[in-house]
Amino acid sequence: MEEELKALTEQLYEYNERLLAIAQRARARNQEPDFFAEVKPFAEEVQAAAERWKAAAFRWIRQAQPKYVHERQIEAAVDQMAKLSVEAFYPSVPGRRIKQYSQSVAYTLVLVRERLGETS
Repeated sequence: MEEELKALTEQLYEYNERLLAIAQRARARNQEPDFFAEVKPFAEEVQAAAERWKAAAFRWIRQAQPKYVHERQIEAAVDQMAKLSVEAFYPSVPGRRIKQYSQSVAYTLVLVRERLGETS
């Protein structure tokens, strides 16, 4: 269970980094993306991984009861990841919002990674 959660946490961390790069490219390009060709497939891929991560994290939280990691945090990170996976493609979305979502998601992912290290 913990190995699956570790792998999914790393995968989401990589997605988070890629989304920051996508947001930077979108700003530089300054044109609206093709929603069905670019945005939707990537957003669905990220959302599927986030949902798998959420299920694994919930199981882990209920079993290991790690300090300072709660289901609400996991839920918030998944919601922010879903928003980020769409909004990063649009240059009209404020960079500050992208950065806030990304930092919030990264904080939760790093916290889960640290707590997993303590329980293994």
